[in-house]
Amino acid sequence: MEVRKEIQEIKRGRRNLIIFLIAMIIVANAAILANSENLVSFTDISRILAIGSASVLSIIVVARQGVTGIFGRTYFALTLGIILWLAAETTWGYYELVLQIERPFPSLADALWLAGYGPVGYHLFAMSKFYGRGVRKYKIVIVVAGIAIFSTLYIQQLYSIFGIIEEGSELGLAISIAYPVLDAILFMPALVIVWNSGRGHLTSIPWIFISWISLGIADTLLGFLAIQNFEGDIFIINIFYLGAYLCMAAGIWWYNRFFIFGEKQAMDT
Repeated sequence: MEVRKEIQEIKRGRRNLIIFLIAMIIVANAAILANSENLVSFTDISRILAIGSASVLSIIVVARQGVTGIFGRTYFALTLGIILWLAAETTWGYYELVLQIERPFPSLADALWLAGYGPVGYHLFAMSKFYGRGVRKYKIVIVVAGIAIFSTLYIQQLYSIFGIIEEGSELGLAISIAYPVLDAILFMPALVIVWNSGRGHLTSIPWIFISWISLGIADTLLGFLAIQNFEGDIFIINIFYLGAYLCMAAGIWWYNRFFIFGEKQAMDT
């Protein structure tokens, strides 16, 4: 009876978090649309606040959990990656809001974003070894093949667009390719983890996995716009970035609330 009650409480908490997350995404984007004359300011600030909240929550996790053991090491790495992305978003915002350089690409912000893939990748691959035991090899082959096909088609499409725009933006092309390709590579361990941990009530991995899907879509769309000097509406891309950061924050909050806090409560009793 006690176990059933606890499971029901966890399911209720997950449902409430989903509702709150959806509401936050809707409210944030509605606020941006309502202030279309200050679209750049509101989109930059919204992303900084979203990834900033994930950074604060991840630091709390590291402080409470420590950096020993597989969970300690991997969530410490995830925290480093998120902090680098916070630095990237802040740098991008500084260029646009303070220096009045609209859409600074490529810039220092891109170096910080790309650097963040290292620790985040460590988190995902290390966790995939822990959760991915027993995953059938044919599933991994399917994912790898899908990633290879996507990467090939995406690079070909970017090159076709690059061929009709002005020369001198080779660095921008390289960065535009790097983002979604790295997303696709890290999608593999994320999917492997979900296959084995998706049924777990306490794990935060599905939240982070959803975040990764949203981030990959945003990076793919941004890549096309970037090599065309951002000739297009960037609002839809901001929706995916904002959703990705908020989903990541939700996953870390869930891990802290129901895994770390719940484990400490069990030990105290």
